Amino acid sequence: MRGTRAISKIAIVGIVIVIIVVAAVVGYFLMQPAKKESVLIMGTTDTVESCLDPARAYDYFGWEIIQALGSGLVEYRPGATGAAEDIVPALATSWSVSQDGLVWTFNLRQGVKFDDGTEFNATHVKYTFDRGIGIADPEGPFVGIGYGDIIENVTVVSKYVVKFYLKIPFSAFLSLLACQASYIVDPKYAPLNQVVEYKAGDARGSHPMGLGPYKLTKWTRTAGRDEEMVLEANPNYWNATGGYPKTQKIIIKFYADSASLALAIDAGEIDIAFRQLSAADINNLKTKTHLKVWQGTGAFIQYLVLQEKRPPFNNPIIRQAVAAAINRTAIVNTVFLGQVQKLYSIIPVGMFGHTDVFLTLGDPNYTLTRQLLAPLGYNETNKLTFKLWYETSGHYPQSPQLAQMLKASLEASGVISVELEGVEWTQYRQERIRETMDAYILGWYPDYIDPDDYIYPFLHSSGGSWLHHNYANPKMDQLIEWARGNTTASVREQLYEQIQELMAEDCPIIPIYQGSAWAVTKSNVKGVYLDITQSWRHWLVYKE
Repeated sequence: MRGTRAISKIAIVGIVIVIIVVAAVVGYFLMQPAKKESVLIMGTTDTVESCLDPARAYDYFGWEIIQALGSGLVEYRPGATGAAEDIVPALATSWSVSQDGLVWTFNLRQGVKFDDGTEFNATHVKYTFDRGIGIADPEGPFVGIGYGDIIENVTVVSKYVVKFYLKIPFSAFLSLLACQASYIVDPKYAPLNQVVEYKAGDARGSHPMGLGPYKLTKWTRTAGRDEEMVLEANPNYWNATGGYPKTQKIIIKFYADSASLALAIDAGEIDIAFRQLSAADINNLKTKTHLKVWQGTGAFIQYLVLQEKRPPFNNPIIRQAVAAAINRTAIVNTVFLGQVQKLYSIIPVGMFGHTDVFLTLGDPNYTLTRQLLAPLGYNETNKLTFKLWYETSGHYPQSPQLAQMLKASLEASGVISVELEGVEWTQYRQERIRETMDAYILGWYPDYIDPDDYIYPFLHSSGGSWLHHNYANPKMDQLIEWARGNTTASVREQLYEQIQELMAEDCPIIPIYQGSAWAVTKSNVKGVYLDITQSWRHWLVYKE
């Protein structure tokens, strides 16, 4: 019996020792940093609109890839809210501005190399801006934003110092330099007078970047529709010593519609689903324990553009009548299930200068619609008739449903008849350029965080040329030029109020709603930031 007790005590002591050792080993591994996987797969319904050259690219997804492949002098920190202190150094380490706001001096980061090993210096900065302004692509951001109206010249002071001489004391200049249109190009891949287009089988030759966290190693597309992209870590990236990018390889897969994208993330075929998921899919995916739904600040807007070069929209009274007949409440609640908010200005809610000016026309006000159209001969038996165009490719969230609700809203006036026309995004862009569409739905993600970016590219006769709506009002041009050349907040606010009031009178564009940013990932995906810039930062995202 004693022997049995002795053996039991020994056994107990042994078990205790084993437990202690196992606990120590488990504790050790729990204390170690989580291992990051080297490959992420991302899914989207979006596509590059035209190319990956900052001289022309003027679409969300094109800029998303440009941001992964390039760098600017400054950038917005992750989690930015739009405050001045959100702009931080990138290729420039410091800067100063003259007292009159017309001369900006930038000290450049030294030892930076392009992906091919070429050393970056001040000549590349000058080349980038001279090239973009010189090309002046009418479809691109240098015209749409009006770089040539802001920048007088760029001067190389020394190898690592560059000066910008401005035509006006542009208060949003640092924000402008943070946008992807201002990213520095490599002259080896960026001809001075020619836009870089997609080259089948030559991913590197299909873009002029080279200073970003990633290299583009694969890009396949058919008839303007992207099929697959592969991003791989750039060992020469200037911030590689900071541990970026966090994922070595990102594969981007393109889906035909939001339903296919939702099925792919739910089934685990992809790690990330971003742009565009339907509101119903987002609500459904919120219930999945193996997924995480991310919601970000909304600075995205959608709006209706009216073609003014021919009837019926060459008459501002008719444009006002259409604006008065839009039921934003039904759109927000029915199409987007309350995940967006009504918008009554081209400037987003929460941004400096915003006023709900379109509320003066109603939401909806069918009485006003009929009153405005009656003197022009339109009534229940002779309705105002036009074609409303929308894209079918998933470039924007739920475009077909939005178009259907707009049609129902307008026709509820009893004096408007709408025919719908849906086409794939590549054709949609071409129809816009050819100016064949009566009315068409577009969306906008901010270039830089300032009300000027929601005014100049839409309402100025030069900046708004990319829209092809043929709106031009000398009074509007003057107000906009005064606003962007003034640095006094109170004066700018008064000018933006006048601009928005004139916009509601002229109605070249009718704001509809302001959206939120949404992404769905596997639960172990980290590093997602959906801030006011609306930028997707590939290099911060990783999977444990």
